[in-house]
Amino acid sequence: MCDDTNATSLRRHAMHRASIQAETPPRPQDRHERTLKLCASNGETRVPPFRRRETDGLAPRRLPHRHKLLGQHASMPLAAPTGDSLNRRFRYIVTALYVVVVGMFLWQVSQQWRGYRDATEAQKDFSVVRAALRAMANVSSERRPTVAVLMLRDPDTQRWLDVLHSARQETDRRMDELGAALRDPDCDECGTLVSSWERARTQLIEARQHLDAMQGPTHTDEDIIDGFNQIVGVIPRLSSIAQTSATGVIRENADVQSYLLVARLSGVLREQAGLIAQQFAPALVRRRALTEQEALDIAGTIGKIEQLRQLLLPSVRVLPPDLLQDYTEVEQRYYGEGLDLLNDLRHQAARPIGSDVTLMQLSDRYGPLVRPIDRLRDDALALAGETIDKSLRRHLVALLVSAVIAVALTALLLVMVWRFREKVIRPFYDAQRFILAVASGDSTAKLPGGRYGKEVLDLFAALNVLKENDLKRHQLELERNRLIGELQTIAETDPLTGLLNRRAFESRAHVLLSDKRSADPVVALMMIDIDFFKRVNDTYGHETGDTALVTLATLCRETVRSEDIVARFGGEEFVILLRVQVGAQALELAETLCQRLRGTKVTATDGQVFGFTVSVGIAFGDRASASTLHVDELLRDADTLLYRAKANGRDRIEVEPSG
Repeated sequence: MCDDTNATSLRRHAMHRASIQAETPPRPQDRHERTLKLCASNGETRVPPFRRRETDGLAPRRLPHRHKLLGQHASMPLAAPTGDSLNRRFRYIVTALYVVVVGMFLWQVSQQWRGYRDATEAQKDFSVVRAALRAMANVSSERRPTVAVLMLRDPDTQRWLDVLHSARQETDRRMDELGAALRDPDCDECGTLVSSWERARTQLIEARQHLDAMQGPTHTDEDIIDGFNQIVGVIPRLSSIAQTSATGVIRENADVQSYLLVARLSGVLREQAGLIAQQFAPALVRRRALTEQEALDIAGTIGKIEQLRQLLLPSVRVLPPDLLQDYTEVEQRYYGEGLDLLNDLRHQAARPIGSDVTLMQLSDRYGPLVRPIDRLRDDALALAGETIDKSLRRHLVALLVSAVIAVALTALLLVMVWRFREKVIRPFYDAQRFILAVASGDSTAKLPGGRYGKEVLDLFAALNVLKENDLKRHQLELERNRLIGELQTIAETDPLTGLLNRRAFESRAHVLLSDKRSADPVVALMMIDIDFFKRVNDTYGHETGDTALVTLATLCRETVRSEDIVARFGGEEFVILLRVQVGAQALELAETLCQRLRGTKVTATDGQVFGFTVSVGIAFGDRASASTLHVDELLRDADTLLYRAKANGRDRIEVEPSG
């Protein structure tokens, strides 16, 4: 109905656009009102504001904000600022110098930080190593009171029970220290060893329970030895924890490698030294000869002790004098007197009548010979701890000194740069900043006065004139872009109903049909026509007919979904394009629209109230079976169904059989 009016509107807007160069631009609201009046149809004086449906995702292109338009001109300065070259070169030189200096400082600080971090991690790992070795020693120390309680017929049993209880408490304390060290959140690799510690602790508890259940004469030596073996099985787990953590310490601080190796080997040597005394215990308590298996076990343990000696020898050569003295005492006392004592005892215990030495006599003679091993282990751990602490303090001091020097030199560099900039660069920088502000259309820019020569002030005066001219040009550009947007809206929108016109509908329909992202397999196109619309115009007038068209357009917008496309196709014809899962959904929507229209009344200009109906034809397209859907084919099919609805009595919906 409004196609001729739209053409006339476009011509009149083009003429108006040409005239704005020669006259003062009218107020936007006045121009908007005149533009609306251009689209009036049937000679009416009030036209609903034309607009596009905001929910169909096809609203007109929004114009950029004024400051964005102004920003587009910032890349095209009106003149080359006189201080730009010097300021840019100064900035490059200062930046390069600053990057180099700060980079060197950061590299130095990072090196010190890396060393400090490694020293901290080594300290955490060392705490685990020390706790594990101490726990090994305490587990081994439970043997003597346990043997006294289970195998000796000592009348003073309670005294040995108290000693055993104290030994177990000390072992538990050491195990708790090891667990706390492993759970330290600052230790990165300790968490992986917690499970091994938990298994060792569980095994120790079970072994103690097994040995406690053997108190009495009903158990054999083999049962007791089996219980001792369960406790001995805890030692390798603790040794594995110590070895893993020692590897971490050495990786982060190689200075303690020899000390940790000596400490760890001393711990294993101490365990083997205690184990061999346990292996002699059954034969000495029962005053019998060693069995073949016991002799083999003792020989194997002595062999391991000799192997540990060979492993210790390479590390001894680099030990400091204190540790070297400790090792010398181990060689003299344990490897000399201790092994001689064990070899003599082994030969005596091989006799049929066994050895004359009692277990307690062996303990009194053998115990002092083992103590140098404990001293070597403890001194090696102490020396390793001191080395790690010194390394940590050294790296901390170096880190702090490096940070202070870096901050001081950086501050000095910044002060020097700032002073040079204020005394040399700042005048040129002020000129550059003002020129760029004027070139970018900044109306708030002000001339810096009283600090420059006459030539610069004359230049700024000229630029001030250019700034005013540029502002006027931007205003004209904004007005032009606004008019282009209005013309685009007029070209795509039906001015009477606010719906899309036929051209815009076809454009958006092609986009919808080619969109493969939707999961709805069926496309439905409804062709809607008002029944006896000519009779409405003839009876009530064209203005009332326009009201009926607006009423139907409003109902269509309110009934369909936000993603559906609604348009006035021409005259009293409307189309709706939508995607559905099944055709019944489109039919249900059409029936809803017809039902709401039957209950809607229109008031004519003369006060009469009437209603009207529509006929609907619905065509379907299957997106799955057809590679390409064409809107022209859907329109032809829907138009055919619409005329069938007209022929069958109007006020009805015709659907193609495939729907």
